[in-house]
Amino acid sequence: MKFRRSLIKSALSLFTNLECLVLFAMSLAYVTIVSILAVMAHYSFYTNAWDLGIYAQALYSTFSHGKLLYYSVEAAGNPSRSLFGIHFTPFLLLLVPIYALYQNPIILLILRPVAISLGLIPLYWIIREGGVINKRLTILLAATYLIYPPMLIPIPNFDILCFLPALFLFTMYYLRGERYVRSYIFMLLALMVNEFVSLIAMATAIYVLLAGWRENLSAFREGKINKKIAFSILLFLTGILWFNLACSVITYFNPAALGTKWEWGELGSSPTQIIINVLTNPVKVLNALLNDGQRKFLYIISLFGPLAFMSLLEPLSLLMALPWLAASLLSINPLYYSIESQYPAFTSPFIFISAIDGVKKLANFSTDIAKKVAIMMAIMLFTSILLVPFGTFSEMVRFDERDSAIWLALKEIPPEASVSVMPDIYPHLCNRIEAYPYFVDGVEYVLINIYSWWYDVILPRPTHIAPRWCDVSVGDEYGIVLNMNGVILYKRGYNGPIKYFSGVSFRYGVHDLVDSSGKIILDEDGSRVVDALIHIAGEQSSLLFRTAFKYLPPGDYRVVVRLKVSYTTPKETIRFEVRTRPGEVKIFTKEFSVSELPLAEWRDLSFYFSINKPMPIEFASYVGNSSVYFQSLNVLQVREKL
Repeated sequence: MKFRRSLIKSALSLFTNLECLVLFAMSLAYVTIVSILAVMAHYSFYTNAWDLGIYAQALYSTFSHGKLLYYSVEAAGNPSRSLFGIHFTPFLLLLVPIYALYQNPIILLILRPVAISLGLIPLYWIIREGGVINKRLTILLAATYLIYPPMLIPIPNFDILCFLPALFLFTMYYLRGERYVRSYIFMLLALMVNEFVSLIAMATAIYVLLAGWRENLSAFREGKINKKIAFSILLFLTGILWFNLACSVITYFNPAALGTKWEWGELGSSPTQIIINVLTNPVKVLNALLNDGQRKFLYIISLFGPLAFMSLLEPLSLLMALPWLAASLLSINPLYYSIESQYPAFTSPFIFISAIDGVKKLANFSTDIAKKVAIMMAIMLFTSILLVPFGTFSEMVRFDERDSAIWLALKEIPPEASVSVMPDIYPHLCNRIEAYPYFVDGVEYVLINIYSWWYDVILPRPTHIAPRWCDVSVGDEYGIVLNMNGVILYKRGYNGPIKYFSGVSFRYGVHDLVDSSGKIILDEDGSRVVDALIHIAGEQSSLLFRTAFKYLPPGDYRVVVRLKVSYTTPKETIRFEVRTRPGEVKIFTKEFSVSELPLAEWRDLSFYFSINKPMPIEFASYVGNSSVYFQSLNVLQVREKL
């Protein structure tokens, strides 16, 4: 009851305290802007199955079908298909009622900035502790929390770890005020988010002992156990018990999960092996630290630099950040030491608390110095934000013709139909039991975008054993319903004509070639001056040009080559080849008689070819003893051959 009254009192202070009102306005602006960007990115297919689709399907299946956190994204490496087979995250069950209110992944994209902004409340309380920082400086330090790059950048995604900063900050605030029951409650909530928090809880127990070491040492000498020692013991035991509980639950749902860890390379493939090697094999530890050392160094700079390295002035609070810092720096998984992922949530709140303590330390020494340092922090923070590749944000909200084609395809898929789709389409179809971000033979619909980034990459572990989308061969039992701009919708058992068609088109000029003989010159084509590639008779190589490989969707194609002949011999021909991998296999060859072409006049030569599945295609041309000028090659997908 007292706890509830305290929270109500704190909430009412927003309307009576100017500082709180300003912070509330900043928080509201932050939530609004980040939510809008995230939703726009989602509808531009910039979100994906990892991790938004995973959590959305897990919440949907739990609420609508009674399947405990069921998801199908990683079924290849998690046969139980329960999220508990990968992470012990019971906190997710608390979100089921929220997702039930509006069963759409965008609710999670909005929930993420809300969860992060809640951390402003305990952060504000921590800043005010001791009264050494004035109001303006308080607002400045609190504002930096919202624009701290490691928490700001992963906008188009949702991960349950987004709740950790606020939970850790509440834990630390109540811990510092020696309100141990409340601190313990928030630590328990944090433990429910991810099993790794067990190690942070144990580190927090050590922090409690060290923070009050004089008082604790005195109690030890007197043979007493004071509140701090008791709480420290409780936290440490809780961390150990929770870690074992988490391992047991994960192993129950997925027996191979903890024995197939790959993220720490030679250090081991299970938690026990990793811990033993870290403690007993310094050579392996050093090799792990130096692996991808430049990127790991930049990672440390990205964590501490925006706060002007103030955390180093009061490093004790960094003790709680050490478990994940050690794990990430010893890892071979780049996502673990990247601020573009969700993992900085394990460390960011403690880095912030240390930085605030550093500023307070300076303020105790000199208020003017503290002000200057805080301003320097703000400058460095804003500078670091300017270094963020904002071009990525413009890509996130860009809507093009392929997006329109995908939306048209989505309308053709019934709500409960089984589907295999690209990972960036998956979140839009995750509210169903049978939805996969990889190909599963036998599903009712298959939807791909051959120009998606995901088309030719290996999927994340443990789904890496599934074939790449570019290696998938959709069987003859599937018919094409939609073929638009590289977006293809297959339907099982469909034998009708293509309902929706819009062909791709590409142009290769002389500067788009990957190989050629001769040289590029300027030439006249009517009233225009154009770039042309000239192949002189007698060249050692018969190759005129070769284009790069580019994926083309299935269908019929018309190719138009613009060229000119200045010299030739009787019966001379020019040969065009359409080739694909592997081994540059020829799928079509066309020869034209060069001697029948008028000399010194630009002409268009055209031919048709067909492919029955998506494949990488290159074009090549060969000439003999002729002088030939090449200007361009145009490829157009047509509905059918003329």
